Amino acid sequence: MFKKPLFVETLIFFAIVLVLHIIATIYHLYWSIYEFDSLVHFFAGIALALFFSWFYFFSGFFDTQKRNLRMFLLISILGAMLVGICWETYEIIFKQTMVQKVDYPYDLAMDLIMDFLGAIAGCFYAYIKEYNKQMIIKNQQ
Repeated sequence: MFKKPLFVETLIFFAIVLVLHIIATIYHLYWSIYEFDSLVHFFAGIALALFFSWFYFFSGFFDTQKRNLRMFLLISILGAMLVGICWETYEIIFKQTMVQKVDYPYDLAMDLIMDFLGAIAGCFYAYIKEYNKQMIIKNQQ
């Protein structure tokens, strides 16, 4: 499992998100630097896109014949956005929002946009890694 493509990168990005969140919580960076929340959401989008790409294409749980950009985009973005929407729902239900009620629509939109942009970045990384692997195999034949 550890030698499968994207597994190590996925763990690294989840660790980055965890470390950034811990630092932000200790030093109140979410409240003092508004853009810090967007940075964490961007890295979380990357981590989630890499996770869903790894899980679907490389984990061995699914028989994936189509490994084109369209499938990578579909799996990565849908997976990351599903988790992002669930996270925002959790924040609303348990009143974990850090902004005033009047600012919440803007904060929600920014969080989801940053999740989306991170998911696209993670998706392209995963696809390029797969594309390069396929080109190496093709050149060896």
